[in-house]
Amino acid sequence: MPKQAVVGDNLRKNTTRQKIHQMKIGYKLTKGYQKLAIALVIVTSALCTEAYSAGPVAKPPYTVSVFAGPPNGLTNPDSITTANGNIYVVYANATNADGTGGFSTIVEYSPTGKTLRSFDVTGKSDGLKYNPFDHKLWALRNEDSNPALTLIDPKTGLKTDYTYAQQAPMLMGSNVDAKGQNHSPSIVKARLVNHQVFVTPVLQGDASLIDIANGQNVVSLQSDPDSLKVDSAGDLVLDSQADGDLIFINAPGSPNQAGLRLHLSNGTPNQITVDDTVFPTSPSGTIYVVDTKGDTVYAVKSDAFQPGGAYSASDSDGILGKVDLSTGLVTSIVTGMQTPHGALFVSAFSDVSIFRSDDLSLQGQNVLDVAFKVERTGDVSKEIQVNYVVKDLASDDKRTFAGSVQIEPGKSSAEFRVPIGNLLEIVEDRVTQEATVILEPGTGYNVVNPATATIKLKDFGK
Repeated sequence: MPKQAVVGDNLRKNTTRQKIHQMKIGYKLTKGYQKLAIALVIVTSALCTEAYSAGPVAKPPYTVSVFAGPPNGLTNPDSITTANGNIYVVYANATNADGTGGFSTIVEYSPTGKTLRSFDVTGKSDGLKYNPFDHKLWALRNEDSNPALTLIDPKTGLKTDYTYAQQAPMLMGSNVDAKGQNHSPSIVKARLVNHQVFVTPVLQGDASLIDIANGQNVVSLQSDPDSLKVDSAGDLVLDSQADGDLIFINAPGSPNQAGLRLHLSNGTPNQITVDDTVFPTSPSGTIYVVDTKGDTVYAVKSDAFQPGGAYSASDSDGILGKVDLSTGLVTSIVTGMQTPHGALFVSAFSDVSIFRSDDLSLQGQNVLDVAFKVERTGDVSKEIQVNYVVKDLASDDKRTFAGSVQIEPGKSSAEFRVPIGNLLEIVEDRVTQEATVILEPGTGYNVVNPATATIKLKDFGK
């Protein structure tokens, strides 16, 4: 064998012996710390499991669970509403705020979280409400840039697009100066005509408000007006998100309109933000909370919600909290969400309201009657009997009579007819007939606004 080859072979053997020796030393060292290593693995594994399973945590008497996880291909859920017993959530996906780069998807869920249908709308939808008066889903699009509106019939899926007739913010909008003060309308009244939206200011961003906590006149920045709800008193409630303000508008749009401001606090120097606020109508029910970054909708259930109280979703603190409506202090009831945004309360009972129909007919014996519709949200699984009284406002004796209407299981509405006069009365008294139907309390349901509906024969069809 050549000398060079022998030298190389000896080097390999020596190297191999050294490696084996090092392995033996390493093994002895490792063996000495074997129990510690195993313990570290167990602890690390436990920590990883805990981190993996970490999620929202509710404080008793509240519970939290996943209502709807991330749908395939959809991201960034935000607003949420309910119609006809089902839940609707809008996913903005990766669409830009000005509407470029994609589309948004509205997903219809059953009460158990099963996906039923979906509707796509152009651009970014960052606001979704069901309008019980026209029975449409209103999807606001593109926030403060290139604003637009799409109305969707939740039964047929028919979509109708609207553009703004003039340069205007959305139904809530913002336009701030260098100091962060909004000088533009933050709430407007919308009127739809020929696929256009005409707006009238209701609340200015620099309006003078009464501070609820101290009774002083204040001007809220309103730098980030976001969600709009109606509280148990019938007032509009605007979340000024980044400012941590709830703004209450009594008698909106009327000469007697009054505004109040409640500044929110989490008890620390850090400003809490508020994205959406709900006002439970009964102790038993569910608050659905949309976690935008988590792409998840959570269901917070309890039998101890405060009717008329306020519960806000805060994306800065990752919580759903109960709001003290006197001081503004927010106390968390659910923690551990990523960025909770849209919120919706659904009662465990049926919430019923009443609307006038445009159905006027002539029945037997020349009697004119008008149709009214009772609608319900919340639980629709059971049959309920809704009580009402009718006041004949045009008669000399102001006659009143009572009645009831059945809403069948699984149904969200029922109609009934009210006689308001006959042809002879119309000939004698001219068209003065009018009547008001008032919903009355009963078993298995709550009465919510609108709880009354009035028909004036002279105004019929207007």
